[in-house]
Amino acid sequence: MTKLMQLPLGVIALLVNSAIEASIIFIPLFATELGASRFDVGIVGVSYGMAYFASSLFFSWQSDKKGRVKFIRIGLGLSSIAFFLQTLAYNLLTLVIVRGITGFCLGISSAVLLAYAFEVEGNIGKYSSYGSLGWVAGASAAAIIKEYNSLFTLSSLSCLVAFLLTLQLKESSSERKPMLAHPGQVIIRNWKVYLPFFLRHLGANAVWIILPLFLVSIGATKLWISLLWTVNFLGQFIAMRYVEKFHEAKMFSLGLVLSGVVFLSYALSTHYLQLLPVQVILALGWSCLYVGCLLLLMRSGEEHGTSAGLLFSTISFCSGIGPFLGGFLSQIMGFKAVMLFATVISFAGLPLALKNKAKGCHCRG
Repeated sequence: MTKLMQLPLGVIALLVNSAIEASIIFIPLFATELGASRFDVGIVGVSYGMAYFASSLFFSWQSDKKGRVKFIRIGLGLSSIAFFLQTLAYNLLTLVIVRGITGFCLGISSAVLLAYAFEVEGNIGKYSSYGSLGWVAGASAAAIIKEYNSLFTLSSLSCLVAFLLTLQLKESSSERKPMLAHPGQVIIRNWKVYLPFFLRHLGANAVWIILPLFLVSIGATKLWISLLWTVNFLGQFIAMRYVEKFHEAKMFSLGLVLSGVVFLSYALSTHYLQLLPVQVILALGWSCLYVGCLLLLMRSGEEHGTSAGLLFSTISFCSGIGPFLGGFLSQIMGFKAVMLFATVISFAGLPLALKNKAKGCHCRG
């Protein structure tokens, strides 16, 4: 693939992730201002995550049979509209609905775009790093703009530009190969990867939905919340470009360990400035976990869309259930109970991940 074609892929990833982050970073605060309880904030997350889950699973599977580019374009075009619809949310019910629509539209293209990038470039770490840079841009925009509807409009425009760039993309293969395995078979083949990732990400999403509220409780302003997010995402942009050089199974296990350390550190913190170094550890941990997981899955067979789609569906399922758990636990037991829960289940998946490494992980062949 030429450098001219590589550039749009990186820019598309940057723009899409910027759009996602600019919209999502203050959603818990926005929901609270609309009268939501902590439990209700979790319901907003459930709507987005479960819609994304169903969409990503179905359309990524279809892309293995029918091609990638059409789904990338449809998904990004509809996502641009969905982001703008968020400006119409005026109460909790409408926010739940439009976040569900947004999740569904994003799910059409996200995993498919990653599978396409792997097939035409073969460099997951570099491509993923542009996504992290997009998160930096989105968090930075949120730090500057702060006003909700302006951020939603910016997300819509960012996604629209990404859609226009997809017009330069060409199908990675003129003829799709028949499916070598059903999604259920892909899960069975890679369950030692999916399950530890699921446990860690379930805990993470329970934390993310209440983390802005926790940060406010220990003194952080909206500006500092955005800056803490930016430290994490900028660290990811740097780390993801290097972790791919190491053994993917080892990186996967290390990511679980570092994630557990991060969540425990959140629980022990008493001031938001204490979390600056923690965000650096978070960046390294997620980079190791995410890139290691993707490489294990992409190298496990030729169902790249299905493998990536199942991972993105796992992420979105956790984005649905995790906020529900986070809202529920924080409502009855407080913020730190959520963080300790995330710590425990992150470490719970480590023995399984270590078995993969000890056996040389069949996913490599």
